[in-house]
This record gives sequence, C-alpha cells and structure tokens, in this order.
Amino acid sequence: MQHGNPQELTVAEDALRSGWSPLIQRAAVLRAPLLKTESGRSLSPFRVVSIKDFPPAGYLEEPERTIYLRERIPQARKYALQPYDVLVTIVGTIGEVTILPPECPTNWIPATNMFVVRMDNDPDGSKARTFYGLMKSSFGQDILESLAHGARIQIVSKKRFSRTAFPPFTNETIAIFEELWQQEKDLYAKSRELLRQASRLYLQAPDIESVVA
Repeated sequence: MQHGNPQELTVAEDALRSGWSPLIQRAAVLRAPLLKTESGRSLSPFRVVSIKDFPPAGYLEEPERTIYLRERIPQARKYALQPYDVLVTIVGTIGEVTILPPECPTNWIPATNMFVVRMDNDPDGSKARTFYGLMKSSFGQDILESLAHGARIQIVSKKRFSRTAFPPFTNETIAIFEELWQQEKDLYAKSRELLRQASRLYLQAPDIESVVA
C-alpha cells in the first residue's frame, strides 16, 4: 500500500484500474447539524458523542453528554448512530477517529464537528475496522491534513472527503488491519491495567510509624 496525495474523482485511470475508488462509492458520509436541549415537556434523551468520548483504542463507550429533544427528534433520529459507524473529527482538532460498538443504542448521535462514515455491505464490521485503521494511519492523517482549510479554524469539506479515493479493501488488507485492531486493543487493555496497578502502588507502603520508629 503506497502513501501519497489523496485522489479525488479525477483520479488517474491507472489508480481506478487498480481498484481505488471514491469513498462515496462504498460508504455513506454524514455530518449532523448542531442539536441542543429544548425546553418543554415530553422530552426524549439523546446521548451526544463528542471528541472527549473517543477512546485511545477499541470501540466507543457510552457518551457522556445528554440532550433532551421534542421538536427536533425526527432530525436527531435521521443522524442516529449505528453499529460500526466510524467517526472522524473534521473541525478544529482534525483526525481523531473512533468506531461504534456492535451493539449501539438508538439514541446516540454525533456532535457536528465530525463525519460519520457508514460502510456499505459490512455486517461484521471488518470494512469499518479497516477504514478506522486507515484513517488512524499516516495515510489517513495525510489525507485529512491535505483537505483541511481555513485561516483561523481548520475544517475538512464533506464533499472533498467523500470524493477522496481509497485503496480496495481486499481480504489481505482487511486481515492486516484486523490484526492491528486486535493488537491496539490488547495494548490498550494492558496499559489500563498498568495504570490501575500504579494508582494502587502506594497502598502497599509500610506503616510510616514502623519505618521511623
């Protein structure tokens, strides 16, 4: 797999022949509007995924922030997250990536500063995990950096991102990124356990009175 400048719909014919294709041909790319808590009665809760909810590895866990809606419920449901959706931040802090778990509540919605990438024909999430890995790699980060624009706040165009060409997700490519996915999860689990042990280390200290006696 070669790194390089991102290819758009005007991608060279040799790239197309090798299986590269625009993202929009293999996934839906969404960006939700800004939704805020409404006033009144009969409000329904929605959990909003923000960048601070993104874990360093593995599937996204429960979002922290809750908003309550009534009039804008249909709009929120339109952008409700689904299993294996990949989230990519594209405003301000660009290039943070996470992926939704296999079982995802129907009232989780994304913040407006991220794209939702929903792969086509991906019942087991293998394509989503491959895309997740690509976006976290230098290849994906280079793409986002090249697409970002703005004098004060950097932002990535949904149109240009959707038209960016990606390499084919062959069985070999998927196998490589599935292995990396598992390695990342295992290392993260080990790091959390080490942090847990470190946080309890001083509980093993001897009684100070016996030390100075």
